[in-house]
Amino acid sequence: MDSLTVYHLARELDARWRGGTIRSGHLDRDPKRVVISAGHGHAVEVDLSIPAVAVRECPEPNGRGPLSGWVIESVSAPEDDRRLVIALAREGKFRGSVHKRALLEISMLATARAALAHESGRVIARTGGALPPKPEPRALLDDATVLRGASSGDAAALMAGRWVSPLIARWLVRAPELAVERYRKLCALGLAQPSWCAHALVPFAFCDDAVPAQSLIAPAQSDAVVQPGAPAGAAGDDRRERALDRMRRELERAADAPRLRRLADALMSLGDVPAPGSVRLIDGSEASVPRRQGESAVAAADRIYGDVRSMERALASLPQRIAAAETAPARARARESRPDRPAAAGAPARPFRTYRSSGGLEIWVGRGAASNDTLTFRESSPRDVWMHARDSAGAHVVLRWSLDDPPPARDLEEAAVLAAWHSKSRGAGLVPVDWTRRKYVRKARGGAPGLVLVQRSQTIFVKPDARVERRLRDT
Repeated sequence: MDSLTVYHLARELDARWRGGTIRSGHLDRDPKRVVISAGHGHAVEVDLSIPAVAVRECPEPNGRGPLSGWVIESVSAPEDDRRLVIALAREGKFRGSVHKRALLEISMLATARAALAHESGRVIARTGGALPPKPEPRALLDDATVLRGASSGDAAALMAGRWVSPLIARWLVRAPELAVERYRKLCALGLAQPSWCAHALVPFAFCDDAVPAQSLIAPAQSDAVVQPGAPAGAAGDDRRERALDRMRRELERAADAPRLRRLADALMSLGDVPAPGSVRLIDGSEASVPRRQGESAVAAADRIYGDVRSMERALASLPQRIAAAETAPARARARESRPDRPAAAGAPARPFRTYRSSGGLEIWVGRGAASNDTLTFRESSPRDVWMHARDSAGAHVVLRWSLDDPPPARDLEEAAVLAAWHSKSRGAGLVPVDWTRRKYVRKARGGAPGLVLVQRSQTIFVKPDARVERRLRDT
């Protein structure tokens, strides 16, 4: 959910809840959600358990909860922030005593989904982790910047402007001649008519076939947002929509790349000192540092640079991939959904898994003994880096690298993590992984498939990590 949608959602909730007493108010930890019953209409659930935060009506919850009895004074959303701020008040315990004031803050940021109700520093209830720092609103784009970005298809430049999410950037790029007028209308923050667009509920009609909706809050007993009139039961379409949803979330996270690069630049300038908790960026704003224990400022900068490169690649490639998926011919999707469809024409599928490191290098991972043999002795080059978890059955892993110099340390470590993850040592805390050039690996005479002899190997110790495996998947 982008910041503009959160802003208009806050306006709708304010109209529904303002002045109402909370009959039942819960901040549940499992599943992670906020449920409030107040004012008129159904109770409302903010589901924080999924990256694409859902807001829907729900049945009246059982029990009163820690927020019951508070009066909702207002619901708002700061500019350019995916955060609901609900101001609460209640009369003092004794006649004549001052009113109490509290805030319920709900972060709907995909990477920091959390809620906190607090009164004068005292926590009333919470769910999820810590709330993210409050960002400064991005600058409003001038007409020349909007026109230039829309005409050149530069989504990254557009997303540097206030209220612009990946969805809005695509909408502006689709019609450059209307981009300036549309952006000005969007920033006027007038009354918004919600619409179904690109299979998401948004406050403006961002696409030509948008279907008007009455509310940004999904109806009661609705576990998922379904576009009116959309065909149901097509497995191919379901897979396509899930893939589109993943790519849109990744593109939304990638919009933070410019800020993270400024953060890494600031850390690099500090030199080899312990990484601080926060630094001042070149634009004068303060930014918190996602640091690790014992990490230096330079090491933290290197790690953040790696994340930024991955995000910048996403900014460069994902808009075209999303557009291609959205406009795929219906007949092709129908063929994909048939259980008895013939194999697709073209090149056969590779007999191994494919990944891509943060530095953009290909990583190939065998799927079994026969696949290991094919990967090592038929598909890879003699100069590639080959690795395997030591003294453990598992996949052969090839890092595509043809230069004489050793591969970059980060890429080598990520490939080693994959070798540890795809081995019988997956559950170990630390796994030794041997690596060498593929030319120093030979097949054992008379040995079973996958059995090899290795020379001139070096060892790297890594921790198997499912998050790294998911992040490096080559989609």
